[in-house]
This record gives sequence, structure tokens and C-alpha cells, in this order.
Amino acid sequence: MIKLIAALSLLLLTTGCASVLNEDKQVVSVRAICYGMSMPSHCVAENSRGRWAFNAPRQIEVSKDMFGLRVTCKSAFVDKHTVSVRPQVQVAVAGNVLLGGLVGGAVDMATARGLKYPAQIDVVYPSCN
Repeated sequence: MIKLIAALSLLLLTTGCASVLNEDKQVVSVRAICYGMSMPSHCVAENSRGRWAFNAPRQIEVSKDMFGLRVTCKSAFVDKHTVSVRPQVQVAVAGNVLLGGLVGGAVDMATARGLKYPAQIDVVYPSCN
């Protein structure tokens, strides 16, 4: 019984809630792909929390959101194309649900701190396939 209590205590101490441990921003790497190769493109990433214009390939910092991140790229030789990526729930949310109950999990989702977009986003032009 003591071992079980010690194990549960250790689990609770090492499991942090996403809203405390994670940021509300994230760095993603964006590439525009044509025939399997990265090509220079002008891109715009957007979600309900912001809009970011940049030249790809590049790493950008975006605000996390519970909705998808839309990335539109346009190259000099290729028509513009948009991809949308959905955020994934992070493991730290489980810790917050254990520690804070459903309210803790709801806070992680509402602030989007418990979510994460894929680290690599490729905009693959359909006309290049």
C-alpha cells in the first residue's frame, strides 16, 4: 500500500498541467514542395488568433489555437495552394485532467496550451505531382 501511495505521489508530482508548462505559441517549420523538392514561396499562415506572412522555407512562431492552422503558399511558377493542419492534444493535458479535473482540461483546451500543431508543415503543390 505504501508503494502504491508513493508511486501515485510521484506521478502527481512529475505530471504537470499543460496550461502551466506549455506556452500559447509554437514554432513550426513550413516548406513549399514541388516535385519532392522545397522551393521558395511567399506564404501566409492564419488561424483565429493571428496571421503571419513570410517567405518559405522558414520557421515561424504562431499562436496555438483549437482550430486548424491554414497555410497558403504561392510561388512565381505555381498557383497558390492551401493546406490546413489540425492541432493535436498534448500528453500534459492528461496530467491536468488528473490534477484539475474536467475544469483543468477545459482550461488547457480553451487557452490552446494543451494543443500542438505538427512541427513540420509541407504545402505540396498539386500541380507538381
